[in-house]
Amino acid sequence: MKKNISIFIGSVILAGGLYFFLLQHHIAAGGMSGLSLVISTIFGIDIGIINLALNALVLVMGWIFISPNFAKRSVLSAVVISVSIIILENLFPDTILTNDMIINTVFGPVFIALGLGIIFYNGGSSGGTDVIASIVNKYLKVSIPASLFMTDLTVILLSMLVIGLEPSLYAILAIIVQSIALNNMIQGLGRKIALVVISDKYEEINEVLTTKFNRGVTLLHAQGGYTGREKKLVLTISTIRRYPIIQEEILKIDDKAFIFTYIISEVVGEGFTMKELG
Repeated sequence: MKKNISIFIGSVILAGGLYFFLLQHHIAAGGMSGLSLVISTIFGIDIGIINLALNALVLVMGWIFISPNFAKRSVLSAVVISVSIIILENLFPDTILTNDMIINTVFGPVFIALGLGIIFYNGGSSGGTDVIASIVNKYLKVSIPASLFMTDLTVILLSMLVIGLEPSLYAILAIIVQSIALNNMIQGLGRKIALVVISDKYEEINEVLTTKFNRGVTLLHAQGGYTGREKKLVLTISTIRRYPIIQEEILKIDDKAFIFTYIISEVVGEGFTMKELG
């Protein structure tokens, strides 16, 4: 239930970014929303209704050609995004937040990436071109990134023909910004710090990490390259927020401890994504 609520919130954020920053300014930045904008421009039908119909079509295709479970992951987000756009079209038909196209092509994709990040982090999918790319990948053996690129390129070319060159160039910029923002957003939501500590007082450090900070610890066997001495490396994983406190506590135990860290984008398992065993 909690994940569904998060997917719902992420979908609303995504729809708001799409509508106010891109669709209102005729920027067809790929995907189903971009194709919906192109079709809306041709036939004069509301974008949200077209988006809902297209998503329904690709979800049925996903159900048939990929798997029912794959389609189910996309239903909630696809419906919420489409319905949100329909509601926004009716409530704010002429609302323009800014006419600065650079602001629109930067902030729109950032909000979209935030929404997508929340959706993906909670096991959902936004449907749309993701489904098409997965079908192409399964049957034509074309990689999913290549399939998504071809789909977005097709939407951009249609946009150039129907909407015009300048909005399509802004759409290309928006796709680039969205890709960069999404990569950083996904990594940021699950980002942790891995600490490796080399110290003769490894037993005391292990004790404080496991008892005071309730962290899992792995002791690795090592050998000094210069001295040839046997050593123990202490490995643990911490949230970024708690790292400074943990580092300070380690240095209290051994002010000569050798500590190095590295960022990891995601941790799955006990203590992070699962409850600790009782």
